[in-house]
Amino acid sequence: MSAIAAPPRSGLAELPVSHVIDQLLERVVEDLSHDDVTGRLQRRQRVIDRLKLDFSKDAARLAAEFATDDAAERLDSPTAGEWIRHNCKTSRSTAYDCINVGEQLVQLPKCAEAMVAGEIGFAHLSVLARTSSALAESTPESAFVEDDLLERARECSAGRLWHYCMRLRHALDPEGVAREQRIAVEERRLQFTVWDDGSLLISGQLDPIGGAAVRTALEPLAQPMGQGDDRSLEHRQGDAIVELSLHSLDAGLVPQHASQRPHLQVTTTLETLRGIPGSPAADMEFSTPISATTVQRLACDANVSRVVFGPASVVVDVGRAARVVSGATRRALNARDQHCQWPGCERTASWSSAHHLVHWTQGGPTDLSNLILLCHRHHWMVHEGGWKLAQSAEGRLLAIPPIYDYSRVRAPDTVPSA
Repeated sequence: MSAIAAPPRSGLAELPVSHVIDQLLERVVEDLSHDDVTGRLQRRQRVIDRLKLDFSKDAARLAAEFATDDAAERLDSPTAGEWIRHNCKTSRSTAYDCINVGEQLVQLPKCAEAMVAGEIGFAHLSVLARTSSALAESTPESAFVEDDLLERARECSAGRLWHYCMRLRHALDPEGVAREQRIAVEERRLQFTVWDDGSLLISGQLDPIGGAAVRTALEPLAQPMGQGDDRSLEHRQGDAIVELSLHSLDAGLVPQHASQRPHLQVTTTLETLRGIPGSPAADMEFSTPISATTVQRLACDANVSRVVFGPASVVVDVGRAARVVSGATRRALNARDQHCQWPGCERTASWSSAHHLVHWTQGGPTDLSNLILLCHRHHWMVHEGGWKLAQSAEGRLLAIPPIYDYSRVRAPDTVPSA
């Protein structure tokens, strides 16, 4: 990067900070053409890294003030990191990361010089600083060899450097690494927030090992499935965690509660089950009222109990639970279809539901001629999603998309001009 001549200090003092920054950003790439996007990005990233390095030095000085005098009361903040987060408009992790880099620079003089020279980035320096800080109290000073780590940093990305440093830390301080992992497990959390429409917002934190277990379980379920699957990765992962939950309930993998196997419980009227206009929405535990199409999908392959109410909602009769698709029929269906029958989908039988081509509430029989296997996603698409299934003359199953896609917002109708 070419050198930049600094304006006179008296001139700088008279300019607004934003104007000084604008001048710096333009002068650092003034010898590059506008089309040289990669060169401009590299130059500006070096400026960002230099500024972060100087920021880290001042952040460490502020942290030292908080440790020695009345800075907390004077600046009305409990820690230097919190003051930086609020007043410098950055995240907590960024604030404390910069403080740590500044504090570890005395242990990393060669690494700092390499960053200034553009041989490594600030991200590399941050990883090295975290490693130095973690080893400072648990290992002899001679165990941290800056030259070896700097050479590794020059050769790889910051992510690969982090993996190398973690392996090094375990070699030098296995108890410290085990302690950090134990703390991470103890800090696991999962929070559910229900929105006004009944949708569930999930937030939380998992330790690296627990997170790997969840991602390993979801990854095969989050692959594109069958023809026309244009879902984003986030959408597929959302569907995958629902499918994993449904499969666990269907297969009886969840421990029993009150002597019963946990399952989705829906309470509906016969009119709603049959989809008669004017019928009320059905009730589902842990959910807002659900539509008749959802009730019909769930009832395709479920245990159904009759409950008769008298005046004042007094229960008059409770019939025995009857499984819509019997065990013998289901085994025969699994043997015949073997997997989801949606074109191009190969989700196995154990991860699929029995679907009535003509629903049993409309007189469709519960026998093999009227049943096919559909995975949870494609079963939803046929009921709530509005897709239709038809057989070609050759006997192939065809999936016909809905005329209107309710998952996309329709553009406003054009108003004709007068």
